[in-house]
Amino acid sequence: MNRRDFIRDAGAFTAALSLPYAVSAETITTAKMATRPIPGTGEELPIVGLGNSQSFREGDYENSRKLLDILVENGGSFVDAWGSNQELLGRYMHDREARNKLFLANNVGPRNSQESDAAIRYAKESQGMATLDLLQLPNPSDFKKQWRLLRDAREAGHARYIGLAIARPNYYKTVEKLLNSGTTDFIQVNYSILETGSGERLLPMARDKGVAVVTNRPFVNGQYFPLVKDHELPDWAEDFDCRSWAQFSLKFILANPAVNCVITETSKPRHAMDNLSAGFGRLPDEQQRARMKDLMQSLLDIAQQKPELRSG
Repeated sequence: MNRRDFIRDAGAFTAALSLPYAVSAETITTAKMATRPIPGTGEELPIVGLGNSQSFREGDYENSRKLLDILVENGGSFVDAWGSNQELLGRYMHDREARNKLFLANNVGPRNSQESDAAIRYAKESQGMATLDLLQLPNPSDFKKQWRLLRDAREAGHARYIGLAIARPNYYKTVEKLLNSGTTDFIQVNYSILETGSGERLLPMARDKGVAVVTNRPFVNGQYFPLVKDHELPDWAEDFDCRSWAQFSLKFILANPAVNCVITETSKPRHAMDNLSAGFGRLPDEQQRARMKDLMQSLLDIAQQKPELRSG
């Protein structure tokens, strides 16, 4: 079964889309998404969230509202907040009385204290929050200075947590230094069945240091789906309640015990429902994960024989 087939089969349940879609297309339950505790505080964080989708970036409130409704109704909460979408999220929380239902990761990259103050004030005013959930420093250009500003913000009570958010391996050394410093609450890194580099050292380090991990790029910016689209989902994926190729990637990620939450970007409500369903049911064990990696390698080998799928 591929992503399109999953969505087609789930079409019979459109009347129940406001309920969590758990385990299989035949079982609609009122269970909520699985959660994992944030190290240090024990606060529970749902394991699948939303990234900065095109709907958010373009300010499409009506479609964004649908995506956020699906997230909240399925027990999710984590949303990556960037720039003007902070106002969109603030509007949603006001309209839906959902200030306590979302966990917002506000990305700010201040170059000086004045810019830091302005960015934090904008986030707080946009969201109607006296204290922000999480301040993230994305892709830093001057890490030492910028990180000091985030630490000051946390100490001043502007945010409960701070973290570093990156999506490229060239920042891995910076992440490692930060983890060793003991000054961060979160890291956000790229990690998936096609990008396992951060899982070799950074994720185990984060777990050892008591740092929460959010992962991005679960589908490698869309490169994942061309590899799997002409192939059937293996029957053994049912052993860990996997019903689509999207869930195949997400459940591989979530089976890593260091991961607190994986974020996905989509502007299509049905895809959001599919993605969020990975947060329900069983996850693969180590033997199953090895089998998943072997399968993906075989699909990569097949892709190398197809010029249209070759990278670079």
